[in-house]
Amino acid sequence: MIPLAKAMGVGVEVSDDRALVLTAPKEQNRNSLNTAFGGSLVSLATLAGYGVVWELMREEKTEKPAWHIVVKESRAAYKRPVIGDLRAICERPAQAAIAEFKEALARYGKAKLKLRAAIVEDGNVAVDVQAAFVVSR
Repeated sequence: MIPLAKAMGVGVEVSDDRALVLTAPKEQNRNSLNTAFGGSLVSLATLAGYGVVWELMREEKTEKPAWHIVVKESRAAYKRPVIGDLRAICERPAQAAIAEFKEALARYGKAKLKLRAAIVEDGNVAVDVQAAFVVSR
């Protein structure tokens, strides 16, 4: 659905009730230093957050889904280079946060959900991304 995801070679490693994990090959996402390109790293983390929100909205039982999801704000902290393939993990929000989000969406037709995603390599966080996604009708 997102052309950039196809160009990056994004795949889904895990999608369960705890987290969404996306992967992408380094070869398609490398920089001149032969490490992962910073733009690809933040894009993969953002796509993981977007995917979590999209899955939450997909669970809604509406006749004709008419939701729009956008990134309102995002902040990335680059902690270390990524040498191998890219792997982004976005944990699903707590049930209380989901309930609050869906209540605001039902009441106002618009709601914001803040998520945190991380690019992880060898068990270490290489990039930490915090983003706010807005869903509207």
